Parts: sequence; structure tokens; C-alpha cells
Amino acid sequence: MSDSGWFATGRLLVVVLIGWLATGSRASAQRPQAVPGFDVEIDHATGMPQLPPQGAWGEIINVTDRWLVLQNHVGQQFPIAVEDIEEFLIRWPSSIDQISAQALVEAVGPTPGSNIVRAGHVDHFEGPDRMLVTPTYNEILPNNMAVTTIDPGFNRFMNAWDYGGQNMLYGWAYPVMPGAGGGNPTRLHIVGNLLSRQPFQIGVLGNNIATIVPDQSNQMTVTQVTQGSTRYTRKGDYAFLMPREAKPRGLWVSQLVLYKTIPLRQFNNAAAR
Repeated sequence: MSDSGWFATGRLLVVVLIGWLATGSRASAQRPQAVPGFDVEIDHATGMPQLPPQGAWGEIINVTDRWLVLQNHVGQQFPIAVEDIEEFLIRWPSSIDQISAQALVEAVGPTPGSNIVRAGHVDHFEGPDRMLVTPTYNEILPNNMAVTTIDPGFNRFMNAWDYGGQNMLYGWAYPVMPGAGGGNPTRLHIVGNLLSRQPFQIGVLGNNIATIVPDQSNQMTVTQVTQGSTRYTRKGDYAFLMPREAKPRGLWVSQLVLYKTIPLRQFNNAAAR
């Protein structure tokens, strides 16, 4: 190779090298090297846990008057400040016999008609916890939509003959999940005061009486639902929570529900936490 050819090739390599360095320098300025715990693409800390949007289970491993600490199934621990819990509830195992005459009872289940609800589970709310629910009588369509007095297009008021048609309205106005069936409403959601335990009946809106019977399993569990408090929280309690956001100081949750293993009347509030 001649000297002139060598120098020409050399000059070309130098130009390519300078161009590569300039491009790399600009790219480096736009996209810095990743730092552990920091995502350069979305520019926020990734040390925060990825939270399940549909909720998760955890075990209480520590509790104070203002804080709860939960541990999940893989050993991750999450502190939660009480003021960062939007809705704090506790479920206590109960039975039909423990429902007082002043309680509000809630049930949801298929109905064969005549205000009969086939429920596999029932909740009751006593004393000040009655404020957690309101008297309810809602028919639920097979596609999980509630029966309304106005059609989804807000064109006219519905009447008793429109139940079947309302399924079709929901079909075009609000798309339903694949496999959702049509037909008349098949489930009832009821909340009312206890009338009798045998048969299990409650008074619902419109001066009606609803009868609650076991579902196809021929079993019915009962829980008493109360407002949550750290006074009732103990190590070893299991909790279901709906996370909203992970903050540096802990989780912010829309709902946290504790599940107790003994009825409320057997709980010893003086026991160590």
C-alpha cells in the first residue's frame, strides 16, 4: 500500500472513530449508566416493590399504636402507617347464633326467586360497626351489572318487563366478559336487620323479607365485621391488603382486612401484642 493510500485510510479511521465517540458521548449524556435501585428510563426508584394491583396476603410480624409491619410469602417486610390505611377492617369468626337482634346482616348469592338467597357466606355488623353498611336490596344481572331504573343509554326508565332486555342493553352499551350469560337477574345482594335465625330471615328495603339458605355446598360461614384498630391487631394475624402505592416510609393501602381466628367476644385485649 502506498503512503498516500495508507494516510487516506488512516484519516478515514480517525473520522469514523471521532464520529463514534461523539455519538457515544451524546448517548451517554441522554442515557446515563444504570445505578442500582434507579431506573433511568422512567426516572424513579426501583427499590420499591412491585405491588399486585388485585391485592395480596401477608402476616403481621410487628404492631404498635401507629404502625403495622407485614411480611409476605417470600419474606419481604412492609411497614404501614395507620394513617396510610384508607379502610381498615377486621373479620371475626362467628355463627348465626351470635348475631344480635340489632345487627345488620349482609349476604350475596344466587336466587331461585321469592326473595331467597343461596349464600355460602354471611357477614354481620353490630353496634357502631353498622355504619359500615346500609340497607340494600340489589338484583345483579348474570354479567355482574346491577339492575338499574334507567337504561345504560339514559334514554328511558326501565320497567319490570325490561330485565331480559337490559342484558342486551348492557351487551352493546357496556361490553360484557366472554361467556357472560343472558337472561333474568340471578343473584341478590341484600343488607337488612335480623328477623329470625330459624329460618334465617332478614328485613330488607320495601318492607320485604329475605330468606338466606346455604348454597350448593350446603354450608354457610359467618363472620362479624368490625372497624380495624391496632388495639385488636396481634403478631401472627393474617391480612389481605389492596396496595395503592409504595412510599419510602411504607405502603399506602386502599383497604386492609385482618382475619382473626377467634370470635370477638373471646378476644383478650390485655394480651401482649
